[in-house]
Formats: sequence, structure tokens, C-alpha cells
Amino acid sequence: MKNKCFSYVLACVCGLVLCMASCEKMTVSKDDSGNSGDANVHLSISSFEQTPFSTTRAAVSEVCSRISFLIYDSNGTRIRKEDQLVEDDDFGYASFMLAKGRYFLVVTAHSGEGNPTSTNAQRIAFTNKTGFTDTFLYADSLTVGDTDVERSLVLKRIVAMVRFIPYDDVPAQADSIRFYYTGGSGTFNAVAGGWGVVNSEQVQWYGLTHREKKFEIYTIPHEGDDDHLKVMVNTYCGEKSDLVIVSECEIEGIPVKRNHITTCRGYLFSPVYQQKFNITIDDVWDNDSIVFNINE
Repeated sequence: MKNKCFSYVLACVCGLVLCMASCEKMTVSKDDSGNSGDANVHLSISSFEQTPFSTTRAAVSEVCSRISFLIYDSNGTRIRKEDQLVEDDDFGYASFMLAKGRYFLVVTAHSGEGNPTSTNAQRIAFTNKTGFTDTFLYADSLTVGDTDVERSLVLKRIVAMVRFIPYDDVPAQADSIRFYYTGGSGTFNAVAGGWGVVNSEQVQWYGLTHREKKFEIYTIPHEGDDDHLKVMVNTYCGEKSDLVIVSECEIEGIPVKRNHITTCRGYLFSPVYQQKFNITIDDVWDNDSIVFNINE
């Protein structure tokens, strides 16, 4: 009889423990940045610089596919990080529970294959693996006191784009194109306004499925907006493990400026014409227009 009572009590205790564990698990927020269900800082993206845009979630998804909300303490240590994908229900919105004090808030928005490294706010880095895309930044101090903080964020573009429009056709036997370029940066300093802080070797690959007639690459200019890119354009056939070069072209001195599009029109794939390019810095993203001609 004693054994039966003991077994019954043990079963009840085990059931109670499992129930408590289950309830505890249900109260944990999906945010892995250390937040609980309560929050005193509420952030929402309201607009992107130089981008036709309304305040709806769908409009945010038209500009970017990844957003990172980053919070650093007064010593520069990153203490909160929330990465969002376009399919997330709260895309463009984030909430945090923070102790009273002063912080530095950074938000990046882009459409790369991965998020940048962000341990140091002064060296936030995209890589060839994560990719380089149209990229926006919000960076400002944040003070938390007795009342909740609600902030509507306007993100600014920190990249320049170079758009290639070839006069000639991509070689019929080519399967892919690689743009290898130097002169810009894939790493930026969020504290100093999002300017590039290193000299990067950047790569952009294109698979040729529809024989494209336009190709775009992105870089983060250094402060002063006086960067010039050197670009090597190679077409290949075969698999990446066994590529054969079909054509190659090198272009030097391509000017880039933040929030501007530099358009290069010329022959990319025909050796006899390769050095003839018309290069224009467009006012599509900004209000200035600069024309730069090479070997015309």
C-alpha cells in the first residue's frame, strides 16, 4: 500500500514539474536578444532616404529583405541584436527592455545573403559571402529614462551603385559573369555616419539565365566621396570548380559617390572596343548630376 501511495505522489510531482516547465517555456519571447515580453523601447522604420515609400510593412519589404536592430552600451559593447527577415511578422519593428542609461542605436537594412558582422559599431562589415546590395543605415544615441521610448526611424542610404549597360552581347558560350572591384569599402563606421573604413576587394557574380543587358554592383564610399573603382569583368563557362575564362575587361577610374548611380555604357565583352566607355553619375538617387567620359 505504501508503494502505491508513493508511486501516486511521485507521478503527481512529476506532472506538476512538467506543467511548470511547459508554462515557463510558453512565456519566453521569441526574441533571442535577452528581451522578455515587457519592453520600454519601441522602434519602427518610417521611411528610407530617396525611396518612394509609405509606412506599411509591405513597403518596407520592397526596399530590403533583411533588417538588423543593434544596441551598444556607453562602452561600445553590443548588448542587443535582433536580425529580421522579410517574412517575419514584425519586419521593420522591434522592442527592447533596457535599463536606464545612455546607449547607441544602429539599424541596418539591406538585401544581402546574410547579415553584416556588427560586434563593433565602428567596423560593421559586409563580405563577399553576405553580398553587397542597396544598404540603409540609422545610427544615433538613445537615452532610456523613467518613461518608454518610442522612435520612428528614417534610414539613409550609405552606398553608391555602378550600373553597367553593355553595347555588345554577352558571349553565347558564357554561363556567368564576375565583377571584381577595388577602391570602395564593404565595411563602414556607423558612429561616424556610415562611411567606408577599409579598402575592400569586392566581388559580385551573375548567373546568365536570361542574357541580361544590365548589371549592378554596390560599394560603400569613403568619407569625402572621392573614390574611384577599378573593375575587372570576366565571363566564364563551366562549373565554379572548373571555370574557363571566355572574356575579360578591365575598367579603371570609375567615380562613385554615396547615394548616386554611376552608369557605364560601353563594350564589355568585345576586346577591340573594351577601352571605350561613357561614364555618367546620375541624379536618380540625389539631386546632383556629374558626367565623366573615358576615352571618348
